[in-house]
Amino acid sequence: MMKIEFNDVKMEIPESWEEIKLSTYEKFYLQSPATKQEQVMFVAGLCGIDANILMESPVQVFNTIAGVVDFVFDSELPPSNVAKIDGVAYSVSFADKLTLGEWVDVESVIGGESEHKLSELLAILCRPIGEKYNPDLAGERVEMFKNLSCGKALPLIGFFLSKKKKSEEILNLYLMAAAQADQFLKDTKAFVTSGDGIKQLPIWQRIRYIYLTRSLEKQLKKFLDFSFTQ
Repeated sequence: MMKIEFNDVKMEIPESWEEIKLSTYEKFYLQSPATKQEQVMFVAGLCGIDANILMESPVQVFNTIAGVVDFVFDSELPPSNVAKIDGVAYSVSFADKLTLGEWVDVESVIGGESEHKLSELLAILCRPIGEKYNPDLAGERVEMFKNLSCGKALPLIGFFLSKKKKSEEILNLYLMAAAQADQFLKDTKAFVTSGDGIKQLPIWQRIRYIYLTRSLEKQLKKFLDFSFTQ
């Protein structure tokens, strides 16, 4: 922490993600300060300073503080699914391995009005390796993650979001392929009905052709039903 004193007011300015708690980060991570006043409010909230004190300070003081916390905008922490907290290894669950209970609670947090959604999401998704999800532990885990440094919390959040995005991309690609296969099946069935392209085939080959299209239809339906249950 960088310590600054102005008009008998002592200020501690974070110099890295390790010096910012997740509960503080949750207050500003969605903000995009544009005007000078918004920038002052942003920096004051990040550093836990009364905004009026900054407004009354020389421009040089504000510029110095803003320069110190500039890492918030210019640095990114690489995703990681494991972090050591109080000597215990905590791991984030893979998006495609979540239980129904976890998904329900995650959706409830995302759709809620809480100011600490990130802490609440980690309380659901991140726990000691090998531990099963227990919603009764959510309260104490939320407090633990609120007080966790961003240096440990942000890689965990980044990991889950990156895996969730990748899972959604794969699902979308699968659905596109399934839609194309379905269209191919419809075209093939229409082809068979009209007899186009198979009129010259022996009867046994035509029968087999029809059998294969019906088999394709069953397999397609099976995989489409499977995808919607994931």
